Amino acid sequence: MRTHIFGLSNIMVTKTYRMNMWERWRFIFTKGRETLYRIEPSEGLFGRLSNRLPSVDSNAFPQTSFKWFAKVPRCQWLVACASVLLVGLPDVLHAGQGLRRTQAIPLSKGWNAVFLEVEPDDTSPAKVFSGLPVDKAATLVENPTTNQFVSDSAIDLSKSGGWGIWYSAELPESFLKSLDAIHGNQAYLVHAKEGCVWQAVGSATQTIVKWRSDAYNLVGFPVRTPGGPTFGQFFAGSPAHVGQKIYRLVNGRWKQVLQPTTQAMKSGEAFWIFCEGRSEYQGPLRVEAPSRLGLLLGRGGNEIILRNNCPHPLNPTVEHVPGASPAVPLSVIVRTFGDPADPTSTASVPMPAAAWSQTLPPLESGDGFAIPFECRAAEMVRPEQASLLKITTDLGTETWVPVRGFRDDLED
Repeated sequence: MRTHIFGLSNIMVTKTYRMNMWERWRFIFTKGRETLYRIEPSEGLFGRLSNRLPSVDSNAFPQTSFKWFAKVPRCQWLVACASVLLVGLPDVLHAGQGLRRTQAIPLSKGWNAVFLEVEPDDTSPAKVFSGLPVDKAATLVENPTTNQFVSDSAIDLSKSGGWGIWYSAELPESFLKSLDAIHGNQAYLVHAKEGCVWQAVGSATQTIVKWRSDAYNLVGFPVRTPGGPTFGQFFAGSPAHVGQKIYRLVNGRWKQVLQPTTQAMKSGEAFWIFCEGRSEYQGPLRVEAPSRLGLLLGRGGNEIILRNNCPHPLNPTVEHVPGASPAVPLSVIVRTFGDPADPTSTASVPMPAAAWSQTLPPLESGDGFAIPFECRAAEMVRPEQASLLKITTDLGTETWVPVRGFRDDLED
């Protein structure tokens, strides 16, 4: 995106990258060829919009410089930031629609252990739980001081530190709340006054678990509903978790999973599991995208890598899931052989610019392969379009990868 700043004709925004509706913006202000000022998502005005922003992957932005300058008076860059929001917001809204999905989470009366997969548009707990009979929510903000759930199965957050807690305004203890935002890719304890289904709407995010060594971890993973893997199947490929104790919430009390080989995991459920030693385990099928933001496609291609971490073959399937806005027109890049003039070359196999599904060859234990993609930018109608890739396995696992395509010859 290239646009003049209102009232500042000598300053221009040469690149604006929109990674989520509000949270991940990057502004680069230039004067001629000189970089004047750049705002990162983790700095200054916009960094304060969220307290859990991931670091930006510099490899996703090879065309930008990482030098810092502060030569613009504060009044000018404040006006500049406001004007960029006004100019770029329509395109952000359109692209963001392609990354949205709905996660249905059943809530029982009382306490529920929930794993939220989507990032809400408005992370305020009051907004997230608006219209639901939910009056309390909690998440771990630091290591718990005790494993209280092992000795006392009832939930009592007063007996264990390390929790951020939100209380609805109707409760007398609401002034004690210490949780100000509900984020995706995180486990929560949610208290409902009556049974309901939480239709959580937000942007799909990649699930990346950061394990705490030699400790219990409250985690969850996207799995098929119904038909998810058993705990034993899911963790069979992880030496740090095989044979370790697991606790799930049943009727408001923590109960140990005594038969992990027969008890199935549930979509949207959080549970405690002990991690012995260090681990980077992300599930039977590890999906590696080139950036934390997913698959970013402009000029040229990029790829995702699938690795089988379980002790038996997996059969993966890739689905393209478009949203309410125009999807990314994707092509799969394949290698061709046999042409004497060009013994090894590549060819692009166009996939529909709509929903599609492709079954992949079986992936043996310990093996992996790459799926190279490119964006057919000439077919894009907006500077930025977005959609989702849903990668499933016959074991019942799911992985969501955001996809963004960029076309820099179109005006916002």
